[in-house]
Amino acid sequence: MIHSKKNDTMIHKTSEKRLVLLITALTIFQVVCSQEVKVGLFRNVQLRTVVFKVLEGEYSVKNKDSLALILKPSDILFVTSIGDRVSIWNSANHLGMHSEIFITGSQTSRMSVEPVFPYITARNYFGDFRLLVDTAMRLTLINVVPIHEYIVGVVEAESGVKAHPEFYKAQAIICRTYLLNHLQRHKDEGFSVCDEVHCQVYKGYGIQHEPILKAVQETNGYVIVDQQGMLITAAFHANSGGETVNSENVWSTYLPYLRGKQDPYYDKLSHSSWEKRISAEEWKNFLQTYNIPWDVNIKFEYQQPKRERFMIINNQPLLLTEIRSYFGLKSTFFSIIQKDREVIFKGRGYGHGVGMSQESAMKMAQKGMSFAEIINFFYSDVRIVDIFQTTYLQNMIFENQ
Repeated sequence: MIHSKKNDTMIHKTSEKRLVLLITALTIFQVVCSQEVKVGLFRNVQLRTVVFKVLEGEYSVKNKDSLALILKPSDILFVTSIGDRVSIWNSANHLGMHSEIFITGSQTSRMSVEPVFPYITARNYFGDFRLLVDTAMRLTLINVVPIHEYIVGVVEAESGVKAHPEFYKAQAIICRTYLLNHLQRHKDEGFSVCDEVHCQVYKGYGIQHEPILKAVQETNGYVIVDQQGMLITAAFHANSGGETVNSENVWSTYLPYLRGKQDPYYDKLSHSSWEKRISAEEWKNFLQTYNIPWDVNIKFEYQQPKRERFMIINNQPLLLTEIRSYFGLKSTFFSIIQKDREVIFKGRGYGHGVGMSQESAMKMAQKGMSFAEIINFFYSDVRIVDIFQTTYLQNMIFENQ
């Protein structure tokens, strides 16, 4: 049998892919069985000091060695980073400097967490906590929370409390799918996902809105898979502007289930349209960073009747995502007109435009469409499966061993 470097490379790449899939499957299996997820909190700031206050139940505070403390309702714990150590105080005493702290509660325990340096309004959480200092001398705060409670918190934070139950079911399934497909996103930092838009927005347990609680419970275990039975990247955004966009137009990665399509439900909603004005000089300065010459005295106009990826200006392509990021625009679905010394963006939609449009999905639910109809409208050729009642995970593991 003749071997070639090309064949060896292909075999190596296939083995690497199977190993990645196996590790992913085992990670999902572990999280699903434990029913807990590790969430990095307040990761958008250089966290230094937080105050914990027990709202309900009891918590034990421990380190790896000798520290042992019980916190009861209304008890307060002050935690700050000093160098590479975690310093803790209660209302009376300094309790030492530690490499790592664990705060563990019961199933019904609830904790208020209030960052004070920098200051952020207190948020309330279920679950346990782990504290350590990272290599940047930043306090790392991890919430180890039941998946169910995490999904409830994410659905509320991402979509509010005024939507139809069928929308909440669709959003819960999407958030659960996204979570399980991104469990290794922050593995090097000691947790699975963060609480910001980089992963999914999570601000604790919120107001425990009954329709959201019910929607999460009724769809417990439901996830979305593609035609190969793999969890999808369940992207979503606020408003499509009338047309969703292909995944490769935003992230350069082709995903067959994230195909752009016309969205007839987007109009006359909060984020259907928008406008932003900048000076002609600001526009000129921006173009200069890409070595694109532009004369402010020559009238400029750009029309985008359907979604595009690039703008061509002076025969040079410019990514619309770059323009959106630089000027803080709501979307890449915009046209431009110049009026006197102003450049005016007239846009539609809010967000990256890939996957489910939340405002459209809310309107679809109000019109009587089911969560399954909503999901299948925005994601192409997918299936909704119950991860607990199918052989999905077992098949992933066995097929990649």
